[in-house]
Amino acid sequence: MISLFSPCHLSAALLISALFIVPTNAAPSPVSSPFTVNATVLTGCVLGGGATDSSNFGSINFGNITSLATAINATSGLNAGTITIQCNGNPSVTLALNSGANMTGNISAGRHLLNSSTGEYLLYQIYQNSPRTLIWGDGSNGGATQVIATDGTLQQVILYAQLFASNTQPTAGVYLDTLLVTVTY
Repeated sequence: MISLFSPCHLSAALLISALFIVPTNAAPSPVSSPFTVNATVLTGCVLGGGATDSSNFGSINFGNITSLATAINATSGLNAGTITIQCNGNPSVTLALNSGANMTGNISAGRHLLNSSTGEYLLYQIYQNSPRTLIWGDGSNGGATQVIATDGTLQQVILYAQLFASNTQPTAGVYLDTLLVTVTY
């Protein structure tokens, strides 16, 4: 005779019964639990203000020249050499200009515009002020850095340039230099 309550059958019956028992303290469905999402914004600056290409501020152009008997002045403009910067947190910002691509060392006597076809140079300078008395450099190359207070808005920093007079007539051609601006805050 087979007993329905044999140990094998009883264990199987209890196991099957346990699968259908719902605990009385179980949470209702659906179950929710909060979590946080955060971001930390650090003080920082963007060259170009984020709306323009910061890799190129344009060019300061002295124009078409037939003589260097007298110095020629130029002032930067938007997309024409003016440095644009926007910072959050309103930090003080130091702007430094290197010596340019065509020279190393002290720039107090002028930077070099190079005619790549002839190897000739024209002397020029970049200044922080309109009277063109304060040479703009990196603090160690014969020119001073410029410190500006930022206010969270897009700010334009004007450069004042001067192409020096020369006793000799330069060879016709295009004369170029590239400067690097460094921002420290």
